[in-house]
Amino acid sequence: MVRPLTRARSAFTLIELLVVIAIIAVLIGLLVPAVQKVREAAARLKCQNNLHQMVLATHNYQSAYGSFPPGAGQLPTLPSGLGKSGTQRPSIQALILPFVEQANKYNQFDFRYDVNTATAPPAPPSHPLARTQDVPIFLCPSDPSFGAINQGFGPLGRCNYFGNMGQTADCFETSPALGGVFVTNFVNSQIAAGNMPTTYNFNNLEDGSSNTAMFAEVKRGNYGSGGSNSVRVDPWDVAFAGGSFSGAAGINRPAACDSATTSVIRYAGLEYYRGGFPPTGMYTHAVPPNFKGFDCMDGSIQRSFLAARSWHTNGVNVALCDGSVRFITDAIDFTTWRLLGSRGDGEPVQLP
Repeated sequence: MVRPLTRARSAFTLIELLVVIAIIAVLIGLLVPAVQKVREAAARLKCQNNLHQMVLATHNYQSAYGSFPPGAGQLPTLPSGLGKSGTQRPSIQALILPFVEQANKYNQFDFRYDVNTATAPPAPPSHPLARTQDVPIFLCPSDPSFGAINQGFGPLGRCNYFGNMGQTADCFETSPALGGVFVTNFVNSQIAAGNMPTTYNFNNLEDGSSNTAMFAEVKRGNYGSGGSNSVRVDPWDVAFAGGSFSGAAGINRPAACDSATTSVIRYAGLEYYRGGFPPTGMYTHAVPPNFKGFDCMDGSIQRSFLAARSWHTNGVNVALCDGSVRFITDAIDFTTWRLLGSRGDGEPVQLP
């Protein structure tokens, strides 16, 4: 009897299987960094687009009101008279809300009242709604921070994009050679001026709109996300340096800025609506981008060494007044960086 032929079974040997697994592991090892790079590139482009839209909003604000927004808006006039009901004024970011498709949120504010009053009354009942919830265009997608402040109505809106106050630490600086695009007034001087905050427009950009920064990235604080909220955790936690350092002399940071024991606030970028207070809306060119030291603020809580910082690799996105957005590397010449911060220093800026 003739037996039928049987086909020999084929199978992977153990060595072949191990080789295949090793090849797959190598491919995954190559693929993961590539995917991460693609994600970061997409996040950086999204971040740049956010900044571009904020500049366009500022341009539209000027078209509507004749100037760029102030570093802090009008003082509250209710319920008890000019300057009597509080000093918390609307920020640059709050004032441009109608021009970033956030008119409904803007209309929830009544700027005759203190914008930071935690309860209503005396603030209008709509203020808690206006202060809470993020405005997506104000957030960098690369910032992983979960820090947030809750006044009892939900987390306050956060912000990664601050206005340029100049090449000094002084948000009151008005000279073209040192001051930036946005400026804050002392309360008394704003009252004396009829509650009309100081503002600038394109005519004040003596160095040209393509040579002057308008907005840049900052890293948000980590308030409430672990540890004491009065202990410095990160370099961008803003410490009170004590005393008062002038804007012009503020190029040289006080030694107290680098003290790890100085009392701090950990909520930079966690109150998007609050103006007149550098850690909530304004950065300086007095220190380089992604400065390795600590940020700090003087005893008057108005002068601040708050650096442009980002979670992107080796640099920050900066929006110029002409609407262009540049990725500025950490290696930029410091003099060039400072000159980019003032609107009328008379020096040419050659960006790499």
